[in-house]
Amino acid sequence: MKKSADWLARREAALALLRRLREVDQRVGVKNSRIAFDIALLFYEGAAASPAALSVDQIAALTGYSGPTVRLVLKRLMEGETITTSRRVGKTQLYEMTPKGRSGFDEYVTALLEFNAG
Repeated sequence: MKKSADWLARREAALALLRRLREVDQRVGVKNSRIAFDIALLFYEGAAASPAALSVDQIAALTGYSGPTVRLVLKRLMEGETITTSRRVGKTQLYEMTPKGRSGFDEYVTALLEFNAG
């Protein structure tokens, strides 16, 4: 099946978008990990109204990932300065997205909207 010139142009634009999003991943510490992206996205979605502060147990319940997996990914996201500790409630540590993390996800949304408009 021969592809149209429009399809080929959209394919090139999509590939450029994927490369751009991978660069965003690198800057915000997600590093193209699907689990890290899922967890960071959870914080970003919650921050739309007000900054979301979540515990490991809450993240595990919302994502279906195990507590140890969540802890490992949070550590990596904290090293990338995407997530930070927020506050403690009793013995429970809460985490929230940093301004750097929000900015990175804003870049994702902007890139997708620009691509869709094109």
